[in-house]
Amino acid sequence: MLKRISYSMTDKAPGWPGNPTVKVEPHSLISEGEVANGFQVTFFNHFGSHMDGPKHFNDEGPRLPELPIENFFYKRPLLVDIPKGFKELVRADDLKSYEEQIRDADVLLIRSGFSTTRKEDADRYASEGPGVSAEACQYLIDEFPQLKAIGMDWISLASYAHLEDGILAHQYLLGKFHNRFICIIEDLNFEGLPAGRLKSMCSIPLFIEGIDSSPVTVVVEI
Repeated sequence: MLKRISYSMTDKAPGWPGNPTVKVEPHSLISEGEVANGFQVTFFNHFGSHMDGPKHFNDEGPRLPELPIENFFYKRPLLVDIPKGFKELVRADDLKSYEEQIRDADVLLIRSGFSTTRKEDADRYASEGPGVSAEACQYLIDEFPQLKAIGMDWISLASYAHLEDGILAHQYLLGKFHNRFICIIEDLNFEGLPAGRLKSMCSIPLFIEGIDSSPVTVVVEI
């Protein structure tokens, strides 16, 4: 069975505080006498379900369109449950209990359960969400060279409540201090997925020249 775990883009979805979101305007409408429907879409490239490429926090790193296409396909996805609430951080110790499973994975998905807040209180989802700590990101980049990406069910790897730590967390994963990187997939929906190994996954961004990161469509095979 295939399941899309990335959100549809909507102007009602939460965005990182202070950042633009998405705007959809009709360009031509059949209902107004035109022969075809067409729309102009303006969006921020770090809005909604999106992938952070290395260039986002590492100016020497590649942009997403410069990566091999294999970077966006995963044969050994792993979904782990690490419950986190408002402003809480995933620590290295939270991950160490899954260490052997992570060694056999090429993408790590962390389910905190926080995605329910996206529907209940979008403002708090954006401004008071969890994050992955810098020391946990250093642990991932140091110990798991096979990981291509990490995904989460909250708005950003960084918690808005811990901005300095969140900047460092991004820098660790995106290769600022290493000769390798782990891409980051933010704002995903893992509701209804079985924990553990999934059969496969793909994470396809919009390949737009010149930008660091992009909205992404993510599909898992259960």
